[in-house]
Amino acid sequence: MKKLLTVVAILAAFTVNAQTNTFPASGSVGIGTTTPTAKLQVVDNNRNYYVNRAIPGSTTDNVTIDYLLLHEIYTSTLVPDQFVMGKITGVRGNTGAYNRKWTVEVNTASAYNTNKGTLISYNEPAKLVTLVYNSKNYLAVEIAKLASLYNFSFTGYANNETLLLVSGATVSNPQPFIPSDVVSISGIAATSGPSWTTNGWTKALKLNNGGAIEFTSLARSFGLGATGNQLYFFHANADGSGGANYFMMADGNNGNITIGGSTIPTNYKLTVEGTLGARRVKVQQGAWSDYVFHPDYQLPSLQEVESFVKTNRHLPDIPSEKEVKADGLDLGEFDSRLLKKVEELTLYIIELNKTVETLNKKVAVQEEIISKLSPAIPAVK
Repeated sequence: MKKLLTVVAILAAFTVNAQTNTFPASGSVGIGTTTPTAKLQVVDNNRNYYVNRAIPGSTTDNVTIDYLLLHEIYTSTLVPDQFVMGKITGVRGNTGAYNRKWTVEVNTASAYNTNKGTLISYNEPAKLVTLVYNSKNYLAVEIAKLASLYNFSFTGYANNETLLLVSGATVSNPQPFIPSDVVSISGIAATSGPSWTTNGWTKALKLNNGGAIEFTSLARSFGLGATGNQLYFFHANADGSGGANYFMMADGNNGNITIGGSTIPTNYKLTVEGTLGARRVKVQQGAWSDYVFHPDYQLPSLQEVESFVKTNRHLPDIPSEKEVKADGLDLGEFDSRLLKKVEELTLYIIELNKTVETLNKKVAVQEEIISKLSPAIPAVK
């Protein structure tokens, strides 16, 4: 009796819901809808879930970039809730082509005055863009200009979606979509963390302008990001932003690098705001001061040096205190100038030594003469 009542209850349930469900012997199945647009469509509280929903059309064979419109977006007019969350697949080339499967996973939404979206592509590059089509603004997937893609299908959740394939020739103003949300990846790196393997110079990870990667430790968070033409490392604030807490910045225009500062001077390849410690520093210097020892070198007289020092309060060819405070020191050039002074001082000492030796010889001769004359001179009492 209980089994009979159970069967009756099940039949009654199907009877009650028959007007909202469809289970044909062949074709598409609908739950919550009698007009499914996919092999399986589930509708619950206006929330649609599709399995292998076909997207008509194919891309242009290596002629132009194509776009898959996802849904309209907010620009200046408020929009109703619309989203596409799931996997989109396609088949590229003929049956003998390599790597034929094209797959992207999208998670995009526009509601009221906000646009959000992320995309993960497999096998080949794809990205989210905003564009104008038939005078309306859309969020779309940009498809690379390669062999034709066809047999598109979508599996996932969608609402007020477009899911229309269009040629690049029919759209205007395509721009990279810059998301405002933070992407978080967590796991144990040794066992379950993400990893990338690339062959040659390829983009394993790409960030749009203004994007950053945050590295979080127990004590402090750190970031790596780029904006404009600058790459920077920074202390992350509580919200993950960088503020002015920069460790290092690099300028993509000229390759200049700043450590410990928030600006990059244009006249130095490396700027360190603070103390630089090193065990060895090697400076490649093109010119050196050995010319001082050349026979043609005119060694300034000590009288000339004395006159210069009295007038300028520093040695010739050595920067003044004012110049050092204003412009700093060129270590290579300054070492060369110091060596020049040491070499000039060496020449002065050599000349002085010659003078001393000459005087010593004269003194020795005089002492010898005095020694010979001493016996002939009577002692003065």
